[in-house]
Amino acid sequence: MKYRLILALLAVTATVSWAQTAGKVTLDGMINEGEYKTVEVKNEFTIAARLSDDKSTLQVAIKGPTTGWMAIGIGTLKMNGSFMILGYVADGKPSVSYELGKGYSHAPTPAPGASAFVSETDGVTTLEVSLPALSYVKDGVLQVIGASGPKDDFKSKHTRRTALELKL
Repeated sequence: MKYRLILALLAVTATVSWAQTAGKVTLDGMINEGEYKTVEVKNEFTIAARLSDDKSTLQVAIKGPTTGWMAIGIGTLKMNGSFMILGYVADGKPSVSYELGKGYSHAPTPAPGASAFVSETDGVTTLEVSLPALSYVKDGVLQVIGASGPKDDFKSKHTRRTALELKL
């Protein structure tokens, strides 16, 4: 009887612990199973997104094969008008820039309430971002662009890119 009670208590404890961590995004440079609601793979990029329960916070991530920069843009399927987050790791030091797409270019822009984390492991760079959702999600759909480049900078041209719509 005691054995069954102990097993039941352990099962309840494990379930509660899992429920408290499942579905929460941690900006740690990893796209873990269950962390994001939507995960898509396209053109060697993995792109993930989740909208908070109250729909006020958007969390997005991108990872792909590069030892240079990684970028994710939200709000449009093109650079022009896209809110972009770029990141790279050089000599173990992460660098992140928030930028606004202008035509075929981009320039730094304020990003109040945004936070990001970039990591590089074994030739794969992962960028995770949390920011106010504002008007990026329309009718449950998020338009996303992704790109990567071979250098540790925010200005070199991309060598790989993609665009897609994520259903949240």
